[in-house]
Amino acid sequence: MARRLDPKFRVTPTIRLLSDVAVRSFRNPDERDVVSTPPRTGKSQTAVIWNVVWALMENPDLKIVVVAYGDDLAQTHSREARKIINEHQEFLGYRLAQDKTAVGRWRVDGHEGGLLAAGINSGVTGFGADCLLIDDPVKDQAEADSKAHRNRILNEYRSTLAPRVHPGGSVIVIQTRWHEADLTGSLLAQEPDVWRHTNIPAVSEAGVPDALGRLPGVTMISALGFTPEHYAAMRRTSGERTWHALYQGVPSAPEGGLVKASWLEGWRLPAAPSGSVLTVVGVDPADSGQGDSCGIVAASLTSEGVTAVIADVSAPLTSDAWARAAVRLAVDVGASEISVESFAAGETYRRVVREALASEGVRRPIRVTAWPPKGSGRGRGDAMARSAALLQGLEVGTVRLAGHFPKLEDAAVLWQAGQHQPDQLAALVVAHDVLIHSVGREWSMAGPQELGGSSAPAGGGSVTGMSDWMSRRVG
Repeated sequence: MARRLDPKFRVTPTIRLLSDVAVRSFRNPDERDVVSTPPRTGKSQTAVIWNVVWALMENPDLKIVVVAYGDDLAQTHSREARKIINEHQEFLGYRLAQDKTAVGRWRVDGHEGGLLAAGINSGVTGFGADCLLIDDPVKDQAEADSKAHRNRILNEYRSTLAPRVHPGGSVIVIQTRWHEADLTGSLLAQEPDVWRHTNIPAVSEAGVPDALGRLPGVTMISALGFTPEHYAAMRRTSGERTWHALYQGVPSAPEGGLVKASWLEGWRLPAAPSGSVLTVVGVDPADSGQGDSCGIVAASLTSEGVTAVIADVSAPLTSDAWARAAVRLAVDVGASEISVESFAAGETYRRVVREALASEGVRRPIRVTAWPPKGSGRGRGDAMARSAALLQGLEVGTVRLAGHFPKLEDAAVLWQAGQHQPDQLAALVVAHDVLIHSVGREWSMAGPQELGGSSAPAGGGSVTGMSDWMSRRVG
């Protein structure tokens, strides 16, 4: 049906298998399927969008619920299905009811069937399901690494979603894997006799389940044209843990040493890079003020997008002492920002650092910021979740040590899942996050007053007239 209605729709072995799973779930009662595929394989297009359109053509009285990690994604799927139905209603043999046309909730005209699309935490109260489609219930690595978030997803499925499925109704969970205890992993571990698992790895590999039955070493045929070379590059870029989770469908627990000594040594720089784009001091403060251990690390962003760790002065310090140490380090390395982890007392920490700047007589401007920025959505989850981007960067070389830092390196290599995060690493998480979110920042200066043909203000420097700036020719 998809190929007939959309000439650009490409049927690959993966797409054909996903179609078979979808048909089986709608035609057989009480089916329970979990499907894992790499990103960008057409899984949502096939199993969620075209599947809904086809199923309602087969039975316009079906009630279907589509759930994703957020309302936006779920409603995007709903909008795509509605568009297909509106464009091809004569071929399909049904149309949408005019009185129920909300983006995330609509009904088939003259029938009981329809669709409800919602984020997994939004609830589906008042709507039963003959088929429940759960597509990518986890947004990213940070959510997946957060045990609290994983528990929320599983509890939401068991307490809210599963009870909405009618007797004889079916459930499909289709996702890119992130963690061995994500929703797919939890369902397979807790109810192995109930759920049927279909795993399609990007590259077939001995010991990795492959529903396509390929010989080892065969790359999947991609609807978007990804080649073996593309997947090899993805593996190098993403790192082994991410590769096996997202692309092979076999995530492993982040246990043992979370940071490998080989990563630190293999990507080490001989010295701090020259001509850095931005330098930041990250601080994990001593919370009690009684001389607890405090993380203070400086890092620079190079023009190639590499975060270089250039200094570590972490030590057991009182609040006044760590603030002064952070200021002195910022002056020594030429940092333009001091960012302090501020889950507890952000304004207090910023005030202490500002007072240290004043007492040290620092004349040049140094920003003092609280991390994570309020309303940014960054820094969510536990320490493991917050460290995900840093760990991946250390593995693939986008984060490198410039020189040797014995205490930081020993603490990093000894850190294991479930343990308290070393203060040096917590500070580096802050600095790294600030740097990677600074990429692309730039400033243009414009003044609202016309300057009579002269762009030189009395105090020196230059300011462009607003009208000139707004009417400038670009490219």
